Amino acid sequence: MENEQDIVKGMSEDRKLAEDYILNYTKHKKDYERKKREWLEQGRPPVDTNVGGGKGNLPGHPVEDMAIKSADYDIEHLRYLWLRAIEIALRTFGERKRIFISCRQEAERHNIGGRGRHGWVVYTQRRYAEEIEKRFINANGWLGDRRIRDMWRQILDCVVEIHLRLQAKIF
Repeated sequence: MENEQDIVKGMSEDRKLAEDYILNYTKHKKDYERKKREWLEQGRPPVDTNVGGGKGNLPGHPVEDMAIKSADYDIEHLRYLWLRAIEIALRTFGERKRIFISCRQEAERHNIGGRGRHGWVVYTQRRYAEEIEKRFINANGWLGDRRIRDMWRQILDCVVEIHLRLQAKIF
């Protein structure tokens, strides 16, 4: 039985992982796909050059075998669940939240830091207001510091919840 401190610590670690996966989503996705492709190609048999027929008399099922192998790889590697949770979350979020996430990712790429108030908050605040005003008529996209942090926390909590539900289905 876990005590309360372990549960809170686990939740904090999940939020940090979710934040890393959201902020660096494209990098993590490319890296995962590359490793998966290498792993799938690793076990392929050499190309059969025998023109007269194959090595056996039973037909093979290369597409089915590849699909099963791909699904097995996804289950074995837990990074897939984080990537999948983010994909699900992004599909369910509205346009404003997706704009917010892209502005937050942009702030992370620019490695905005600062003393006192978090630098990413100010950068995201400004970029979000600019993007909202570009896309919506008569829209005021300016959000306060607290609202920016709350929105980010809500996004992280949503991704963590989706991840936990996906994990519960697998295990």
